[in-house]
Amino acid sequence: MILRIDPDASVPIFEQIVLQVKYAVARGAYRAGDQLPSVRQLAVDALVNPNTVAKAYRELEREGVVRTRRGLGIFVAEGAEALCTRDGRSVIDGRLRNVVTEAADAGIPAEEIREIFERHLKRSHGEDG
Repeated sequence: MILRIDPDASVPIFEQIVLQVKYAVARGAYRAGDQLPSVRQLAVDALVNPNTVAKAYRELEREGVVRTRRGLGIFVAEGAEALCTRDGRSVIDGRLRNVVTEAADAGIPAEEIREIFERHLKRSHGEDG
Protein backbone atom coordinates (compact mmCIF):
# COMPACT_ATOMS: atom_id res chain seq x y z
CA MET A 1 0.00 0.00 0.00
CA ILE A 2 1.45 3.32 -1.03
CA LEU A 3 0.29 6.22 1.08
CA ARG A 4 0.70 9.87 0.28
CA ILE A 5 1.25 11.50 3.65
CA ASP A 6 1.43 15.27 3.85
CA PRO A 7 2.92 16.20 7.22
CA ASP A 8 2.07 19.87 6.54
CA ALA A 9 -1.63 19.22 5.89
CA SER A 10 -4.23 20.46 8.32
CA VAL A 11 -5.54 16.88 8.54
CA PRO A 12 -3.74 14.76 11.17
CA ILE A 13 -1.55 11.99 9.77
CA PHE A 14 -3.61 9.20 11.33
CA GLU A 15 -6.71 10.59 9.60
CA GLN A 16 -4.83 10.70 6.28
CA ILE A 17 -4.00 7.02 6.75
CA VAL A 18 -7.62 6.15 7.64
CA LEU A 19 -8.93 7.94 4.56
CA GLN A 20 -6.39 6.44 2.19
CA VAL A 21 -7.04 2.91 3.46
CA LYS A 22 -10.76 3.51 2.96
CA TYR A 23 -10.15 4.76 -0.57
CA ALA A 24 -8.00 1.69 -1.33
CA VAL A 25 -10.82 -0.57 -0.13
CA ALA A 26 -13.45 1.43 -2.03
CA ARG A 27 -11.58 1.14 -5.34
CA GLY A 28 -10.98 -2.59 -4.82
CA ALA A 29 -7.25 -2.52 -4.13
CA TYR A 30 -8.11 -4.44 -0.95
CA ARG A 31 -11.09 -6.78 -0.69
CA ALA A 32 -12.85 -8.43 2.21
CA GLY A 33 -10.47 -10.91 3.81
CA ASP A 34 -7.30 -9.32 2.44
CA GLN A 35 -4.54 -8.66 4.93
CA LEU A 36 -3.27 -5.11 5.35
CA PRO A 37 0.41 -4.36 5.96
CA SER A 38 1.51 -4.69 9.58
CA VAL A 39 1.69 -1.57 11.71
CA ARG A 40 5.48 -1.67 11.58
CA GLN A 41 5.63 -2.22 7.83
CA LEU A 42 3.19 0.55 7.02
CA ALA A 43 5.02 2.91 9.39
CA VAL A 44 8.30 2.19 7.62
CA ASP A 45 6.74 2.54 4.16
CA ALA A 46 4.94 5.80 5.03
CA LEU A 47 7.79 7.19 7.12
CA VAL A 48 5.55 7.75 10.14
CA ASN A 49 5.55 6.69 13.77
CA PRO A 50 4.14 3.18 14.35
CA ASN A 51 1.85 4.63 17.05
CA THR A 52 0.24 6.79 14.35
CA VAL A 53 -0.45 3.75 12.17
CA ALA A 54 -1.77 1.82 15.17
CA LYS A 55 -4.15 4.69 15.96
CA ALA A 56 -5.37 4.70 12.34
CA TYR A 57 -5.92 0.93 12.39
CA ARG A 58 -7.85 1.21 15.67
CA GLU A 59 -10.10 3.83 14.09
CA LEU A 60 -10.62 1.65 11.02
CA GLU A 61 -11.54 -1.25 13.28
CA ARG A 62 -13.93 0.93 15.30
CA GLU A 63 -15.63 1.93 12.04
CA GLY A 64 -15.94 -1.70 10.92
CA VAL A 65 -13.53 -1.44 7.99
CA VAL A 66 -10.96 -3.90 9.34
CA ARG A 67 -10.82 -6.75 11.83
CA THR A 68 -7.81 -7.72 13.91
CA ARG A 69 -7.05 -11.41 14.18
CA ARG A 70 -4.81 -11.76 17.18
CA GLY A 71 -1.47 -13.16 16.16
CA LEU A 72 -2.36 -13.09 12.46
CA GLY A 73 -2.74 -9.44 11.52
CA ILE A 74 -5.29 -6.94 10.29
CA PHE A 75 -7.79 -7.89 7.61
CA VAL A 76 -10.43 -6.07 5.58
CA ALA A 77 -13.86 -6.78 7.07
CA GLU A 78 -16.87 -8.13 5.21
CA GLY A 79 -18.97 -5.26 3.84
CA ALA A 80 -16.08 -2.80 4.06
CA GLU A 81 -16.14 -1.92 0.35
CA ALA A 82 -19.70 -0.54 0.49
CA LEU A 83 -18.96 1.26 3.73
CA CYS A 84 -15.79 2.84 2.34
CA THR A 85 -17.47 3.82 -0.91
CA ARG A 86 -20.27 5.56 1.00
CA ASP A 87 -17.83 7.31 3.33
CA GLY A 88 -15.62 8.38 0.43
CA ARG A 89 -18.55 9.89 -1.41
CA SER A 90 -19.54 11.80 1.69
CA VAL A 91 -16.03 13.20 2.17
CA ILE A 92 -15.71 14.21 -1.47
CA ASP A 93 -19.20 15.74 -1.51
CA GLY A 94 -18.26 17.93 1.44
CA ARG A 95 -14.97 18.98 -0.11
CA LEU A 96 -16.58 19.82 -3.45
CA ARG A 97 -19.32 21.78 -1.68
CA ASN A 98 -16.64 23.83 0.11
CA VAL A 99 -14.67 24.45 -3.09
CA VAL A 100 -17.75 25.47 -5.07
CA THR A 101 -18.87 27.79 -2.27
CA GLU A 102 -15.40 29.35 -2.08
CA ALA A 103 -15.27 29.79 -5.86
CA ALA A 104 -18.69 31.44 -5.88
CA ASP A 105 -17.65 33.68 -2.98
CA ALA A 106 -14.58 34.67 -5.04
CA GLY A 107 -16.87 35.76 -7.86
CA ILE A 108 -16.08 32.95 -10.27
CA PRO A 109 -19.08 32.34 -12.55
CA ALA A 110 -20.77 28.93 -12.44
CA GLU A 111 -19.76 28.10 -16.02
CA GLU A 112 -16.09 28.77 -15.25
CA ILE A 113 -16.32 26.57 -12.13
CA ARG A 114 -17.74 23.79 -14.33
CA GLU A 115 -14.89 24.22 -16.85
CA ILE A 116 -12.26 24.05 -14.10
CA PHE A 117 -13.89 20.97 -12.62
CA GLU A 118 -14.13 19.24 -16.02
CA ARG A 119 -10.48 20.01 -16.80
CA HIS A 120 -9.33 18.45 -13.52
CA LEU A 121 -11.67 15.51 -13.91
CA LYS A 122 -10.28 14.72 -17.36
CA ARG A 123 -6.68 15.02 -16.13
CA SER A 124 -7.30 12.72 -13.18
CA HIS A 125 -8.74 10.10 -15.52
CA GLY A 126 -5.91 10.34 -18.05
CA GLU A 127 -7.95 12.10 -20.70
CA ASP A 128 -6.70 15.00 -22.80
CA GLY A 129 -7.56 18.39 -21.47
